[in-house]
Amino acid sequence: MKKILSTILFCAILISSCACGNGSSADDTTAPQTSGDTTSSPEETEEAEKLDLPDDLNYGGYVFRILSRPSPRIEEVYAEEENGENLNDAVYRRNMTVEDKLGIVFQVTQSSGDAETDALNPILAGEDAYDAVACFARASFDYASKGAVLNWYDIENIDLNKSWWSQSAAESLSINGKLYSMVGDISHATLSSSVGMVFNKQLFDDYQLKYPYELVDSGEWTFDVFDSYARKFSQDLNGDGEMNIKDDLFGYGSNHWLGPIEALYCTGNRIITTNDEEYPELTLYSEKVVDMYDKYMSLILSECGWNQLAGTDHQEAFCEGRVAMVDLGLAHLSRDYFRDATIEFGLVPWPKSDESVDKYYSFVDAGQTMWTIPVTNQDTARTGAVLETMAYYGQKMIIPAYYDVTLQNKYLRDERSVDMLDYIREGAIFDLGYYNNTQFGGNLANPGYDLVHNTKLTFTTLYNKNEQSVKTLIDKSMKSYLE
Repeated sequence: MKKILSTILFCAILISSCACGNGSSADDTTAPQTSGDTTSSPEETEEAEKLDLPDDLNYGGYVFRILSRPSPRIEEVYAEEENGENLNDAVYRRNMTVEDKLGIVFQVTQSSGDAETDALNPILAGEDAYDAVACFARASFDYASKGAVLNWYDIENIDLNKSWWSQSAAESLSINGKLYSMVGDISHATLSSSVGMVFNKQLFDDYQLKYPYELVDSGEWTFDVFDSYARKFSQDLNGDGEMNIKDDLFGYGSNHWLGPIEALYCTGNRIITTNDEEYPELTLYSEKVVDMYDKYMSLILSECGWNQLAGTDHQEAFCEGRVAMVDLGLAHLSRDYFRDATIEFGLVPWPKSDESVDKYYSFVDAGQTMWTIPVTNQDTARTGAVLETMAYYGQKMIIPAYYDVTLQNKYLRDERSVDMLDYIREGAIFDLGYYNNTQFGGNLANPGYDLVHNTKLTFTTLYNKNEQSVKTLIDKSMKSYLE
């Protein structure tokens, strides 16, 4: 919390001097512009960690080439100019700071898709087209299996132990002791792709239920508690004898993949973990996971739960006061029906499966952006310095803007909800089985999805049916990483 408080102060200083203007295409090379900002620089603030790079690094105006995912994902990486929007301006200022500090000029190119072939084809052709690629998470593993990207552990000037890199991602996504893509505070992608749960304050007041904030703080926000809350709300409001999301009141709503996959991760389990020999192995099955899926399916199939097999009707119903609690990716809070909602709502992390779990694990969607370094890169030390500096100043500028300004002022309605972001961020969970579903997860990449689509299926039956095929898939896929 001390770190958060310090970043709030810093962010407040930053945004106090925003300027507006008009820009051109993001594909253009953009030289840093003087903003006229006279506030203290990030270097002048008190920090727990320092950027461990030589002070005299200067790359003499080198054009640093980044291939980014298309709009709106390019906005995680690049801003043409300041326009008065806090997050845009934070990205712009971060990039300008890095350019000035290292003597570079960013050239950010927008890909035609999610950077799969736009990056892969020139790399495999031996072309030094980009210094770094910010791509769709799952695409990064395709690059890796084809030998197109470098191991982050070998990159000079990058310290993955620093807090601006995700240690959880590094630990969970390494393959054979190598890390081919990475995330952290270099952008807000990991935080915005994380999962939380919102609840309707008025309904909690009407039913004389305490808001879950204190339970979260004490470690007692468990699925059993959440389940007991959800089962109190069910009402056939129109009296037709049938429960319908358009007309009636439900305790909990989710879609066919988000809640079901979070039901796995709230146990602390992963589909795939890396063993002591740094080899991925299937670790999905446990009695805790079996029990959790039994509980989850019982709730979602009851009159108190709503399983949206497609679409977002449950979220809109929540904003209209017909669902007491829904899970969602934090990015969904920017959607119009949340911004325009007249109900008062709070944010909490998804509950633990039980109190023995060490933290509130928050699933991070594999649709997020991850960073790779092409094997054609001609100066990995320079690239390492640039990415390290981007992540460092991302922690100082971009994360506070997203965390403390964008969410607090635009989307979240109270200070305690902002506090809950600490738990969501701390519990960010990554899983090779889900992130690299084609190579490792296979038919067990999201077991909950299968359960809600075939309600007669049990988790144990599903697992037993697919266990051997997934293990075979892992061994087959690993051949490309071991060569």
